[in-house]
Amino acid sequence: MGLVTVYSGAQRRREWSEDEKVALVAAAFAEGAKVADIARRAEVSASLLYRWRRQLGRDAPPGFIPVAM
Repeated sequence: MGLVTVYSGAQRRREWSEDEKVALVAAAFAEGAKVADIARRAEVSASLLYRWRRQLGRDAPPGFIPVAM
């Protein structure tokens, strides 16, 4: 039989600092890294890392700089 973990009481969501988010996004989207592996180690979903990347403005392709006219 497998291990079962039962949580009781009020469960709060974990709050991530900006520095933690930046570090996880940088690690997840570094060359050769797998988003799923980084997410698993941090105990978050891969979709959360993609959301943080959008929120942090890290969607620009490498080598391109956003230009405003």
